[in-house]
Amino acid sequence: MQAPGAGAEAPVGSGLRRALDALAARAEASGGRMAVVVCHHERGQRYERRAAESFVAASVIKLAVLVAAHAAAAEGRLPFHRWVRLRPEDQVTGSGVLQLLSPGLRLPVRDLVELMIAQSDNAATNMLLERIGLDAVARLLEGAGLRGTRLRRPLQVVPAGPSEPNVTTAADTAALLRLIADGRAVSFEASRRMVATLKRQQVAHGLPALLPDPRPPSGFGVVPRWELAHKTGGVPGYQHDAGLLYLPGQTVTIAVLTQGCGSASDARATIARVGLAVFRAFGDRGAGRAPGRV
Repeated sequence: MQAPGAGAEAPVGSGLRRALDALAARAEASGGRMAVVVCHHERGQRYERRAAESFVAASVIKLAVLVAAHAAAAEGRLPFHRWVRLRPEDQVTGSGVLQLLSPGLRLPVRDLVELMIAQSDNAATNMLLERIGLDAVARLLEGAGLRGTRLRRPLQVVPAGPSEPNVTTAADTAALLRLIADGRAVSFEASRRMVATLKRQQVAHGLPALLPDPRPPSGFGVVPRWELAHKTGGVPGYQHDAGLLYLPGQTVTIAVLTQGCGSASDARATIARVGLAVFRAFGDRGAGRAPGRV
């Protein structure tokens, strides 16, 4: 499983490039950083800004855990039908619902994977990591050539001593998504299931926030205007969103990582404008919710 390179890709159109440059410049005006990678799979077009710079990964690191969970299932080390018991020590803070439920609850690995992505559940993530192993995730990332991503410790667990954060880059995040989109993350069937899981993401304040209704009211069986398979992430000072935007006959990878770009709501609004700019460039032009200037 080797991540694709970006050397042979052409730049995106000038209109989208100018829009993304302007959004990034505005977001960074107060001293922050914003990394963006946009890759149109069929056209072979790409936009990059700060793509190789390191950011605290927040919950975007769960993309690597998602792939590692499917790899462990494929190898028979962690079947998705295996039941896992929730312990009091598993109930870490942050996002997710397992911290609110009763210890002793038993869930299959499949449900832990769904909770990790759809609700960004930290307890579910750590329960998976305990059984997958940090070393196994590191080997997977190394094998894929994603050397800018490091999963060093579980989520929301205060380390006993000094500890570096989990980190990633926009280039690595986009490359991992591309592997999933191309059916090369573990296997074609595993990749298909990962896309389906990522489409069930329930946090929608980033990339999809300004997009039009994906299903216009014109009857049953209508092909959606767009679908997004994505993963958000946020900790103080950092807001991210990265995913696969599916348009009719098109797939576009988008990865946006931000640090210090105003308040959390400001950063999320900027990420939403990136999503709208990409949609306008490749999808239904002018079909957004009249958000004003991009």
